[in-house]
Amino acid sequence: MTEVKNVVIVGGGTSGWLTAAILAKKFSDSKSQIQITLIESSEILTIGVGEGTFPTMLHTLQYIGIDEREFLKTCQASFKQAIKFVNWRKTPNSQSRDYYYHLFNAPAQAQGIDLTNEWLAYRGHKPDFAHAVSAQAYICDQNLGPRNLEAADYSWKAKYAYHLDAGKFGELLRHHTIKRLGVKHKIMTVAKVEQNEYGIASVSDGEEEKISGDFFIDCSGFASLLIGKALRSEWVDKSKQLFVDHALAMQVPNDKEKIHIASSTISTAQEAGWIWDIGLQNRRGIGYVYSSAYTEHERAEETLRRYVGPAETGLSVKRLTMNVGYRKQCWKKNCVAVGFSGGFMEPLEATAIAMVETAALLLAGSFPEKKEAIPAVAQKFNQIFEYRWEKIADFIKLHYCLSERRDSQFWIDNCKRSSISDALKAKLELWKYFPPSENDFANKNEMFGLSSYQYILYGMGFQPDLPLGIRSLTNAQKAEQVFSAIRQQGIGAKDELSDHMHLVSQLSGRH
Repeated sequence: MTEVKNVVIVGGGTSGWLTAAILAKKFSDSKSQIQITLIESSEILTIGVGEGTFPTMLHTLQYIGIDEREFLKTCQASFKQAIKFVNWRKTPNSQSRDYYYHLFNAPAQAQGIDLTNEWLAYRGHKPDFAHAVSAQAYICDQNLGPRNLEAADYSWKAKYAYHLDAGKFGELLRHHTIKRLGVKHKIMTVAKVEQNEYGIASVSDGEEEKISGDFFIDCSGFASLLIGKALRSEWVDKSKQLFVDHALAMQVPNDKEKIHIASSTISTAQEAGWIWDIGLQNRRGIGYVYSSAYTEHERAEETLRRYVGPAETGLSVKRLTMNVGYRKQCWKKNCVAVGFSGGFMEPLEATAIAMVETAALLLAGSFPEKKEAIPAVAQKFNQIFEYRWEKIADFIKLHYCLSERRDSQFWIDNCKRSSISDALKAKLELWKYFPPSENDFANKNEMFGLSSYQYILYGMGFQPDLPLGIRSLTNAQKAEQVFSAIRQQGIGAKDELSDHMHLVSQLSGRH
């Protein structure tokens, strides 16, 4: 049996350093003697457009030993409680601007009744779904933080994740991982990859420096130096399902007189895609994700600058090309791809960093200490990740294919059945007659469960029939009381929770 003693990670940034931190913590806790070396190139620049996480990041930061206040200060971070979808359902006009929330708090359960079924039965007399079933929608409306200043780190009144500067997050992870977790750091541009019977044997700069290893992790981003170029793992293209292929990113400094930071990611639909708007402590990260098949790059930039308004004057725009899909084998031989090297779905639901967490934690939990164990572990890993990628693609497509917008060919084509997977079509057909339930999400590897689907489906106006067996169990009087209590709780949250901008300023010591 051949022991795995040296792990080499190629690529830094959020994916490389977060993976290194999680593995190093696991190896330390288990008293393993495995050494991790991370190689990154001095030629790669981090864009730092402002990114979002899942609530899972709270556990991850705690696990690797990073203080929440240090994280907030160093990464210019803010709290994220939801994604606010603007103009996704209908074509906007001068009189209306529709929006709905995908909240982190699940729909409330109260007094023994299912509020979702109650809302479906009596929705004509109720507010939109998110406001009906969760006080968190009102908390977001009022730009309130999700916790009190006095609360312990990583605890909440309303469930939250983060908005952060990805470049600064990578720097924080690098410093923490090297100084506290013992990961070796090497600056080198990989120009040559050598292979052996197990897969990757070594990487080098093509001249003097060579680094050998027993196990390799490809965090080289879209370059995919190991899993793609060297090992030629098959790429599964999802561009026929998800059309966007470019993004324009801009950093907009906060107005000195600005009094609010949104505690939700704002996603505003446009003629050929959508614009993200993420509020950090010092700036907003704003970008337009679009399909070049439906608009010109110049028109896309005009759309972005028009959204930003007068503040865009003099600000530069960075254009990014996106390859939407995933590797059929994210783990091939002795190499695992983590981050963009293994797959990328458009950033609509902020899955990028969450998928890094998922991969690193799964790898840490079943790391093969013997090379002979790799094939069996790799097979299971690949099954899980193929399932996850496909389900993410379906969930993102859900946002598009339910739209009533017909103002551009982009939206018309997104609703064509030919662009929807068979699995998603089957679910939507079933849900016409039976509202989604926990039984539809029995696989624990689902990244988005029942409540996430409910927020999108009902936010987009999806209207299932309620079977008589369900409708007969509804109780309008009791439901009215609960809906009213949620509304009062949400409106009254301003007496208990601080303004979001004030909270992050206090927690990060910037007051």
